[in-house]
Amino acid sequence: MKSVRYCIAPLVLLCMSIAWAGPQTLGGDFTLRTTKNVEVSLSSFEGKVVLLYFGFTYCPDMCPAELLQFKQLLAMLPADQRVRVQPIFISVDPKRDTAKVLDPYVGFFDKRILALTGSEAELHKVAGQFGADFRYVPTGSGYTVDHTVNTFLIDPQGKLVRIIPYGTPTEDVLKLVTALLP
Repeated sequence: MKSVRYCIAPLVLLCMSIAWAGPQTLGGDFTLRTTKNVEVSLSSFEGKVVLLYFGFTYCPDMCPAELLQFKQLLAMLPADQRVRVQPIFISVDPKRDTAKVLDPYVGFFDKRILALTGSEAELHKVAGQFGADFRYVPTGSGYTVDHTVNTFLIDPQGKLVRIIPYGTPTEDVLKLVTALLP
């Protein structure tokens, strides 16, 4: 019984702090850079449904699984709808995820997935806008990155409409995406 209390108490405090803080609007426009060092804003995808994911190329399992889901999702869409969907992978590891690493990594899954990155400060700002977080954790041989593993679904007007939990079946994500397409 004690362990249940210790698990529930922090959850209750978190919910209370959110309620006291008032409504918080997540999402919003941002500008980061492609692997070709071209600035891209979220607003430049107006008219498209955007699937946004924060990750890094050295991620052992969750990032590849989400990128594979992006690939599968694009393959399941009819061609006329596929062009109205833009998956974006934001690398939160700018030190290791250089253009030489990031381009082939994302391209392996699907060349239509856009890879973006920025400085650590820019990435923390953008992640924070979406309620996401990441931190660098030292390991014996270097570091890894703990990060939020949700996908953020953005409608054609650029508004965050849903946070899709990691592990949501592709068919369910497809329904959410197609519901936003004209």
